Amino acid sequence: MKRKSTYVFLAAALMMLVLAPGRFVYGFVLVIELNFIVLMGTLSVSLVKKLKLDEIQSVTVIFLMLASTVLYRQIIVLMQPEIVLTLGFLIYVIPLSFYSIGYVFADTEKKLSDRLKNNMIQSLMYSIFALLFFLIRDLLGYGTFTFFGTGHQIYEKVIIKADRTGLLSIIASVPGALIFSGVLLSIHTFYRNRTDIIKKAEVSK
Repeated sequence: MKRKSTYVFLAAALMMLVLAPGRFVYGFVLVIELNFIVLMGTLSVSLVKKLKLDEIQSVTVIFLMLASTVLYRQIIVLMQPEIVLTLGFLIYVIPLSFYSIGYVFADTEKKLSDRLKNNMIQSLMYSIFALLFFLIRDLLGYGTFTFFGTGHQIYEKVIIKADRTGLLSIIASVPGALIFSGVLLSIHTFYRNRTDIIKKAEVSK
């Protein structure tokens, strides 16, 4: 996939995750869902091609991705119903996001094994980025670390007292998350461009 398209999908995914509560546990659930949907979507594309349903490929694949989302949601309901209630419609945003659909339908002419490898590597790389994003929002915005707890409850560990977070608490809000995501995306872009320049300089020697 071209780098320009990669940035578009990355930006779209960031916009999606910015709307989620700034807690690590919610980000973890969404990231796991993203990888599950990309996996199921990639497999669905190959299944549709094998069944020669090219005319309704897009509709069929999106339907299968939504069905996978419903299955994932029910699993989380059994584990942590509070998380599902809090995330609400955001759980259904992922299968319809440009990121998921973009990677799922990319390079369909390649073998399934190659597409799985490429799509999952890209998804896992983004997952690390997204988890870091939610971890920083949780720590600096709320001064806590959250994860799955016992008895269908969310575990919360206070790391920084509320009266010490100060202006950093803005990162927990949607406007603060937008600013923070923009900064991270700019750093990512700068790093990738700098890496390209170094590689081109080494090749030209």
